Amino acid sequence: MLVSMLLTLAASANPQPAALETTLLDIPGTRGELLALHCVSPEKGSGKAILFIHGASFPTRLASGFEFAPGDSWLHAAARHGYLACGLDFLGFGDSSRPRAMQGDRNDAPPVMRGTQAAEQIALAVDYLHAERNISTLHVVAHSWGTVPAARFAAMHSGELVSLTLFGPIVPIASASKEQDDYGAWWSITAPERLEQLHYKSMLPPDLHLLEPAVEQNWAAAFSKSAPHAPTDAAGVLRIPSGPSADIHDARLGIYPYRAADVRVPVFVVYGSYDNIVNDQTAAPFLSRFVHSPLRWQLHIDDGTHVMHLEKARRSLYESVNAFVQAAESMGH
Repeated sequence: MLVSMLLTLAASANPQPAALETTLLDIPGTRGELLALHCVSPEKGSGKAILFIHGASFPTRLASGFEFAPGDSWLHAAARHGYLACGLDFLGFGDSSRPRAMQGDRNDAPPVMRGTQAAEQIALAVDYLHAERNISTLHVVAHSWGTVPAARFAAMHSGELVSLTLFGPIVPIASASKEQDDYGAWWSITAPERLEQLHYKSMLPPDLHLLEPAVEQNWAAAFSKSAPHAPTDAAGVLRIPSGPSADIHDARLGIYPYRAADVRVPVFVVYGSYDNIVNDQTAAPFLSRFVHSPLRWQLHIDDGTHVMHLEKARRSLYESVNAFVQAAESMGH
């Protein structure tokens, strides 16, 4: 009896981490295409949720849903704060369907997954959260290119959100080239090549290494599994939708598929001190465009790059976003 009681106490002291559950959402008007929504539930339902939006090249399970250890991800951290924490894979990414254009020659179709289309997919996920998960309080946290469709959604549906966090947003720069590249439907890269880019060696001092050890050990293999292999491609080559690249080009020129003035919820711009996309000088004028936001926060976090959610400063990012979310809720929106 005593042994049994001790085992029970040990189990309660070390509960199993919440599982990441995936729901597939039908996309109306398509031939059976599905969106993957990955969620971690809080211990107790609260009617509150945070929807995470990934960037241009890797999906939820490699971003907000990447587990550095069992139960240790940004999604899990948000769930521990009492939120249903979900990450959406856009079409062409992760566990969502692959559009037909990604299966053929890249030059046979325009860029796959532009921000306008991605915003419509965010709307589908939000409708699901409201209708099927009984969510009444919803925050959106978007990274990099994902800030473009997220802000478009917020501009068109501000009444459905409580706050919008833009992590490492794509901001205009004076040196941006107006020449438009021929992006094609998709572009390609190998997992080891993408991992090497995540080191941001050109941005960091030679003796500064920021990626978490688990990223070095497990990320590339997980990324390689995140996309099906095309038989005509070389071994290890992954196809990535080109729409985000086209959107990034436009955003660098100050061209967005939304009006910042139409966003009427609190907005948080957060980025790392070594981010090569946004900095203190460019973030301020970008944030100032959200003139009807009732609360505007800007924060740079030391020792972080454009992929700070995969780095040693990630918990500073988690807690900063949580503080903003709490501040937004306290305003009664």
